[in-house]
Amino acid sequence: MVFRSEEMCLVQLFLQSGSEYDCISELGELGLVEFRDLNPSVSSFQRRFVSEIKRCEEMERILGYLLREIQKAKIAIPREDDGPLAPPPRQVLEIMEQLQRLEMELSEVAKNKEKLQRNLRELTEYTHMLKITRTFIHSRSRYEEFPTVETGSVTGCTGMQRLGAKLGFISGLIQRVKVEAFERMLWRVCKGYTILSYAEVDESLADLDTGEIGKSVVFLISFWGDQIRQKVQKICD
Repeated sequence: MVFRSEEMCLVQLFLQSGSEYDCISELGELGLVEFRDLNPSVSSFQRRFVSEIKRCEEMERILGYLLREIQKAKIAIPREDDGPLAPPPRQVLEIMEQLQRLEMELSEVAKNKEKLQRNLRELTEYTHMLKITRTFIHSRSRYEEFPTVETGSVTGCTGMQRLGAKLGFISGLIQRVKVEAFERMLWRVCKGYTILSYAEVDESLADLDTGEIGKSVVFLISFWGDQIRQKVQKICD
């Protein structure tokens, strides 16, 4: 570390093209040299070392991505007091190839992991939905709100049985905070021609889009008629 009060001297170095990288690297490791730009009028795109700087920036970006993924996986990284020395140019190309390969493999693994986690959440929701809706289906209390119809003289079956043949059901899972708004929308759009049954899931589930953990509710909508079915389907979608 150089302080402003320390004495400094201006020198000019002439280096051979074959050894310039090693010499500049050694001076950089010392941290006691400051270079002056003798070609201020030359743009950055016209300089000889632009490609090397871009390669270093790309490696820095890949290393940052790998570091974030390592921290996300909670993997301990060994700490070193001294930083690594600058590698030779040939080794820089090898490191670049290795980093690009690691980035490609890790990004593919991350995509597969996200897809598997989403499939797991969907299957977990389906499991809870099937368990709870089964109790709704086997329960006959939902028919109490339908009007009673007398038995037909020709077929010998009740009007409720004929109506039950046209009944439809749509089930799904919704966040608990959205249940009241969902119920009001069903009532307004379907004019009360639906029966909504719902029960809260004991387990806290993660949202498929945001991944946030929260309480969810399984609902079962009973309806009759194709027009009501289309309206209910649009609301659920």
